[in-house]
Amino acid sequence: MVEAGNFATLANDAEAVPRRDLMLDFYRDEHYDAVTLGEQELNNPISTWIAARDNGLPIIAANLFMGERAKKPLFEPYKLYERGGVRMAVVGLIPERAIEKSPDSTEIKVVSPYEQQKLMRKLNKRSDHLTIIGDFTIKEAEALAMAYPFVDLIVSSNSLVFKTTYFGKTALAACGGKGYYGDYLQMPVERSDSTDVRTIRETLDVKVPADTLYEGKVARAGIKARK
Repeated sequence: MVEAGNFATLANDAEAVPRRDLMLDFYRDEHYDAVTLGEQELNNPISTWIAARDNGLPIIAANLFMGERAKKPLFEPYKLYERGGVRMAVVGLIPERAIEKSPDSTEIKVVSPYEQQKLMRKLNKRSDHLTIIGDFTIKEAEALAMAYPFVDLIVSSNSLVFKTTYFGKTALAACGGKGYYGDYLQMPVERSDSTDVRTIRETLDVKVPADTLYEGKVARAGIKARK
């Protein structure tokens, strides 16, 4: 399970921190495989996410650095897994615009996500299925697909991306719709060339029984941490 970002609220109010902490606890408790940061997360102090990482949140961001001279990314760049005999790689990338309003914009640096050829070629060789997660618009995702045409899937949390779109063999999957919705994706792993993506959208309403929601199904699944 992965989170493509933009789960933290933009509101700077008394409820912002409890909302964010609730989501962080959920990701840890349900053993998410990877979480990346979108524009909304980067509007919070970067120390928030360093602390979350140190407390067990599997944040990945291949092109986010602390300081101009840093040689290694601030967070892990990617995760590798195997599902049903299929080798899977998930890499987190951040668009350069995402840090424009960051309170730490003078301290952190985002290297162009379209200039990660060495890393992406390495991951392509080491995996059967390669996924990018991040806060990308349709045009930005199309540019990623042009830069890395071997990528199988781009999962975007951008609010302007509403449906699954294909750029060659690369599928752009949306999970960032506006409004009171929970947006989720299912990608059954049955073979190495699979790009079967199913979108699930649920209305978040107090009238809907909590135990019927997707979050409840995830929680009841009893997923254990993977080593």
